[in-house]
Amino acid sequence: MKKSRENMLCRCSHILWILILCEAVSGDYVMKAVNSETAFTPVSGSVDPSTTSITWKHRDNAGVVVKVIEWDREDDSTEIPNPKFRSHASLDKHTGELTLRHLQLKHTGVYTLDINSKEQRKQFSLTVIEPVRKPYIKKECELGDVPKCSLSCDDDGGPSESTVVWMSSGETLHRRDRNTRTITVTESSDPENSYTCTLKSAVNEETSDPVYDRELFHDSFEISDIAIIIAIVIPVVLLLILFIW
Repeated sequence: MKKSRENMLCRCSHILWILILCEAVSGDYVMKAVNSETAFTPVSGSVDPSTTSITWKHRDNAGVVVKVIEWDREDDSTEIPNPKFRSHASLDKHTGELTLRHLQLKHTGVYTLDINSKEQRKQFSLTVIEPVRKPYIKKECELGDVPKCSLSCDDDGGPSESTVVWMSSGETLHRRDRNTRTITVTESSDPENSYTCTLKSAVNEETSDPVYDRELFHDSFEISDIAIIIAIVIPVVLLLILFIW
């Protein structure tokens, strides 16, 4: 009975320590695109009227800490001491909310808030990444006995942290592999059948213009037919001219 109580007491102690640690350091994680904006608000959602100073700090991935913006009640002034936050940071002195606009990669890091020179327990982690660009489809076709085309989803060297979704007339292709940049397609019975590729990242997604079966196969056949006709007609015309001459 005694051991059972000791075990229960030990478990309760572990749980208590976990709760204390979670309470001591809590925070939000945000991922945003370059040139977008975000805002960080203190836990309370407001600042006590007796507050004399508010300071937001930024720690980058190298561990370097700088002041983002600071407000002092004595002269009711707001300063942005670090150049990389000028024209980006603004502060609501009534709520303590920090707003960052026109985000850049250099703004990635952890943000903390000091109120009356005392660091608050909540931290805010921000990661800024390049958004994906609108892709386009490159095509290479082989018009043999079984015509087929290789379609590649290209974005001219955009972010690599993106997944690819291929669609064919509303149906998803290659559901199990979202990293397939190139697919091979064959002619369908519907010339209006289309293909698109969508690039998705954690912050945005972009879809290419559609490519139609008629562009891949039927137009090619028409050009081929014209070439054959020209190849036959020109010699015949030349022979007729020579015969008449």
